Amino acid sequence: MNNSDTNKINLHGYTVRKALELFIAYYNSSIQNQKDIKICVVHGYGSTGEGGKIRSALRNFLNEHNDRLQWFCGESIDGNAGTTYIQAIKTLPKTFENLAKDILNYCQTPKTKDKIAGYFRNHGDQCILKAIKFLEKKKMIHIVWKGKHKCYHARY
Repeated sequence: MNNSDTNKINLHGYTVRKALELFIAYYNSSIQNQKDIKICVVHGYGSTGEGGKIRSALRNFLNEHNDRLQWFCGESIDGNAGTTYIQAIKTLPKTFENLAKDILNYCQTPKTKDKIAGYFRNHGDQCILKAIKFLEKKKMIHIVWKGKHKCYHARY
């Protein structure tokens, strides 16, 4: 992968959630503006010596979407474990769609909206509500009643 024609995004200093949101937005914006896009993500290596949280989360996310991109460890390109290189192919799903998948797994047994919101609180209320509405619209989740409590249950 040639570094001279590569776009760069720096995710240092962000929370994992915010870093992934920024990456997805940057990636999708970049791929819409030009074809054959290459991105260098600077995430750092982490102070533990085992790889940082952002690096680990990003690479796990990239593995889940290998039908939409190719990625390469910085250590295999330029010897820098604090970077990841990406060859964009197709746009990535929006953040709430990624959260929707996690909510669907969580709701294998019926859960109230409050339980869902508590479990995924680090994603923010708006993102959680958007993910639940997305799941309802796609008929992937349905409402069941436990007494007077409205619960959401995954459809499989």
